[in-house]
Formats: sequence, C-alpha cells, structure tokens
Amino acid sequence: MTKPSWLLQLERDGYVVIPNTIPQSACDEFVSEAWAWLEKFPYGFKRDDRSTWTAEHLPYGVTGGLYNRYSVNHEDFVWRIRTQPGILKVFEQVWGTDDLIASFDGMNASLPINAKTGRNDIEPTKAWPHIDQDPRKIDRFELYQGIANLSPNGPLDGGLCVLKGSHLRHQEHFDSIGGFRPEKDAGVGKNGYGYTEEDAGWYKEHGCEEVKICANPGDLILWDSRTIHWNASPVGDQTRFVTYVCYCPRSLMDPSELEKKLQVFRDRKGTTHWPHQNVIPAEREGYHYALPRRPDDSVDPANRARPFVEPQETEAVLRLVGVRG
Repeated sequence: MTKPSWLLQLERDGYVVIPNTIPQSACDEFVSEAWAWLEKFPYGFKRDDRSTWTAEHLPYGVTGGLYNRYSVNHEDFVWRIRTQPGILKVFEQVWGTDDLIASFDGMNASLPINAKTGRNDIEPTKAWPHIDQDPRKIDRFELYQGIANLSPNGPLDGGLCVLKGSHLRHQEHFDSIGGFRPEKDAGVGKNGYGYTEEDAGWYKEHGCEEVKICANPGDLILWDSRTIHWNASPVGDQTRFVTYVCYCPRSLMDPSELEKKLQVFRDRKGTTHWPHQNVIPAEREGYHYALPRRPDDSVDPANRARPFVEPQETEAVLRLVGVRG
C-alpha cells in the first residue's frame, strides 16, 4: 500500500502539518468553550478584561497556558476534538488499523505575552529542547504525537518548535559525546530526555534546521517523539488554542491494562500522551506540581477531580477508551 505524501514527509523530517483536518465549526466551538473554562474558576479571569490576564486570576498552567490538571482532559469540549473523524483517519493511516485508543491529554490556551495587548506578568518561555522518548530506544519509532491546532498560529503566535530531522541523528550525537547525559535522562521507561544548548547546537551544525511550526485553524500537527522539540510562547496579539491528541493500536495494551485505562477514564484522570501506559501526572510520587498550585505555591483549593461538563460516553468515546461491544 502506497504511503501518503504527508507520512513520507513525517518519516523524513520528524514532523508534518496536515491541513484541514478539523472543521472550522469545531475549532470555533473549542475556542469558545476554552475561554469559558478559564472563566469558571473563582479567581476572576475575564477574557475581555486584560487586567485579569495574570497568574493570580488564572488556573495553574505549565509554561503560561498548557493545562493538564483539573480534569480538563475529560471536558466534553476536549473529547469532541479527540473524536474528530479527520484526526482519527490520519492516525488510522499511521498505524494501519482503525482499532485505536487515545491518550487523555490536556489542552493549551496561551494568552499572548507582550506589554500592549497581552500578559505582562510573565516572560516568554526560553527554549527547552527535549524528546519524549527513552534515550535508550532512539533507534526505533514508537509514537507520533499530535496537536489539533484550533486558532490561527503564525510566526508570533507561539507553538511547537522542532529541530528538523533530529529524530534520525541521535545515535551519531550520543557517539560524539560518549553516550547520553545521565543528568538529562528522565529514567528507564519514563520517556524523557533533555538537551543542553550545546547539544542543540550540534544538531543545527549537522543540518537540523530550527523550525517554528505555523498552522491554520483545523490543521493537525504531527511529530515523532524522538524529534527534538519545545514550545514557544505567543508574543503577538492572538491567544493560542490547541489540544493534544495521540492514538495507538489497542493491541499494545493487554486486557488488564485496558481495564485500568477504563478505570482512569471513569475516574476522569489525565494521562501523558502515551495512550497505552496509564501514566497519571497528577499521581507522580514526590512530584511537587502533581497537584495544581497557586502563585504563592499553595495547592489550588479550586482543584477538581471531575470536569465542569462531563463528556458524553458515546460509542466513539468508549472505543478510544478501549471498550468494545
């Protein structure tokens, strides 16, 4: 079977943008619901009042707008994107099967950071190059991550940055420095490794161009978990709205793990982007930010274990949980 051109590009470059995957109406609904979600917390955030665009008025988010606590992972508006037929069709082509399960990942609503029209209480994030795969397994493909892009995303609007083609150069890099750096390793099976500025420079010197990926509403961004990447803050006038989507074959989980996945769903807990691993960030032992925190570092009293609006447990939703009739 001939591979689609976008999949060949993904294999070659480590990332790809697939246009017009999600209808504009679904994008508009998500953006409206995401604004409303931010306004439901008891800290006074209002989308039309820039004086409330501060950490004191917002729920806890990573790097200024990545939300993966408060059970946002299971909000109905997030599941409506997760079950989009266009997204599923792409991942069916990736894996060669329609028998897929989904990760229970979060969403991003990053307000622009600038003195005139955006936030001025934080600074734009600096590059933090990393991969989301165990450095011991960099010789093999394991997963493609996805971003459902739901608002205009140009050069100043933040988003995913990658080192093009870096997914194919890791062994060469590690050989050049005598192996991967233990202090940058997340640990066996924990699927994380960070790169120093010097490391990133090596990849650039060896032909891996730094690319800030731009996309239109409704586009789907895919990248190999081995591709070196990070996120940039929006610094223009637009808020960045995306949700993270990832799927893999149900066959990668045995029946007992599928039962656990169903319970994670029933409990409305969020996971990492690995659909078949049942890793719950909010339950990481010893991790200071397992629970969301306020600017004074206290645990957020508005933390919640259920979404504001429960997802409809349709056949399409339950299939992605792993339930079959």
